[in-house]
Amino acid sequence: MSVDLGYSLRSMTLVRLGTSALVLLALTVAAAAAPPYDGSKPLKCSIETTMICSDPSVCVRGNADTVGLPAVLNVDVGQRVISGAATGRTIKIAWVNTDGGRLLIGGTEVGGGWTMAVSQDSGAMSSAVLVRSGGFLLFGSCSSS
Repeated sequence: MSVDLGYSLRSMTLVRLGTSALVLLALTVAAAAAPPYDGSKPLKCSIETTMICSDPSVCVRGNADTVGLPAVLNVDVGQRVISGAATGRTIKIAWVNTDGGRLLIGGTEVGGGWTMAVSQDSGAMSSAVLVRSGGFLLFGSCSSS
């Protein structure tokens, strides 16, 4: 038994198109609401300032070159690697987390450890590197690649 509700084929097509448009709009809004610096896309992080400490009482202000790093780091959370050195050297990302609106990544290398925190809203970056003879802090900003 078939029931005629009085809807024409044309009006049903318009309803389907309207519903599809609303779903597409909702998906677009949800994608735009995701933080731009959440690690879902590679990041380019520029090192603007460093603080190098080899003794608890003395820290020296510098830049990326002062600590032997490139001025811009390519951070690819998906591939779990940081690159950017002219030599082609890379650093493996050992762990990734998000907490308090920040993308947190870290790892170990040559008997030391490092962490990087990127604000998911602004891209502001800070990082700490500990080595056998002290350590250094990095400050800068990241942008989506």
